[in-house]
Amino acid sequence: MGTQILLPQGKWELTKDSGAPLVVVAGGRRPDPQWLRKAAGDLPLYAADRGADHCPKAGLTPRFLYGDRDSAAPGAWEKFVQAGAKVKTFPVNKDDTDLSLILQDIKVPCLVLATGVWGGRADHLFGNLYCLLSCQKRGSTVILADEQEILCFLGPGEGAAFTPAGRRPAAVSLLPLTAETTVSIEGVRWPLDHSSLTQENPYAVSNKMTEAVLTASCQAGWAGLYLTWKE
Repeated sequence: MGTQILLPQGKWELTKDSGAPLVVVAGGRRPDPQWLRKAAGDLPLYAADRGADHCPKAGLTPRFLYGDRDSAAPGAWEKFVQAGAKVKTFPVNKDDTDLSLILQDIKVPCLVLATGVWGGRADHLFGNLYCLLSCQKRGSTVILADEQEILCFLGPGEGAAFTPAGRRPAAVSLLPLTAETTVSIEGVRWPLDHSSLTQENPYAVSNKMTEAVLTASCQAGWAGLYLTWKE
């Protein structure tokens, strides 16, 4: 069984079964429009406030808009509403981020491709990471991606294989998302086999892909398999 997802950079094969796929566009660094168009395809598209601004150049119309409308371009939401988008508006003074409002509302389990997550302020990035990790812990499958960076969450007993469609990533890292995690990785210069990785010593960074297929798995704790095409 498992789950397969095709991104412009290549094919992901995940051991975890997931539900229906969807795309969430947050308000961070804008993904390249061509990349976003290819990655999103015809999947249901959710936009978190300013994330809606990333969609027009990719020729995409969000199906759902969430947020307090404090950062989207003036008039952007109205155009999407006229095109049939459904809107959920929230007060500016609230305890939830716009991204978390979407993740609380979607039906789990599902496959969440989250983009517009990278870049910008560090606190926003950390908030996005932990919101999306919580979504994975509730049973969904989550991949954070744009044309420059991809992060795939791995929980206990979960694994992933990545086959590039073209250029290999410039670097591959396994990141401990809990105090300690046990991980394995193959197809890289420095493989690991059921190795302990801690937040106090996150040494499994800046690895290099050396084989046609990269595989990683998590035996305990939570980890992130990170790939970057940034030099």
